[in-house]
Amino acid sequence: MSESIGRTAPRTYSNVAIATVPVNVEAKPKTADDVAQALKAKFGEDSVKAVESEQAGDHFVIVEPSKIVEILSFLRDNSAFFCTNLQVVSATDFTPAEEGDTSKRKAFDVIEVLYAVQSYAHKHEIRIKVQLDRSAPKVPSVTSVFRCANWYERECYDLLGVNFEGHPDHKRILLPPDWIGHPLRKDYEFPEEYNGMK
Repeated sequence: MSESIGRTAPRTYSNVAIATVPVNVEAKPKTADDVAQALKAKFGEDSVKAVESEQAGDHFVIVEPSKIVEILSFLRDNSAFFCTNLQVVSATDFTPAEEGDTSKRKAFDVIEVLYAVQSYAHKHEIRIKVQLDRSAPKVPSVTSVFRCANWYERECYDLLGVNFEGHPDHKRILLPPDWIGHPLRKDYEFPEEYNGMK
């Protein structure tokens, strides 16, 4: 009989506090402006960089990257927000627009990381973004706030090269460990072959 039967895989994460939502909470959805005001009051004016909206009408708050763990903890635990569900962590590469570019693409050299959190109690979704330097994109991991961020962050690292400091298992998740580069970077050049295969 195999010796591995009955063994459990080693834990790569720590316990995460679970916010308890009172049953009698009245649903009061919050706007991006509400979020920005609350974050400035709690963490200072410099914690919020901007409140913006995309073409689709989605509003989001751009925050200081170094404060992302504290901000998401606050949005999870504060009774006015109770965002106990992390829907996604995703990243987008924005390279500088070339001369004559008439698209509405953002013209700066950053990688944006989006955190979409949701409250079942208040029936709202809040989108938080951080903007990182493309040459060395790094931001603290939020796996201590939302355990499910583990694989989301690994995907952002794998495909866009974002380094999540403090991640318990910081390695590729989709591509082989020896893959070179990050394929969703705008300047990525796909190799003609991999390990001798076309």
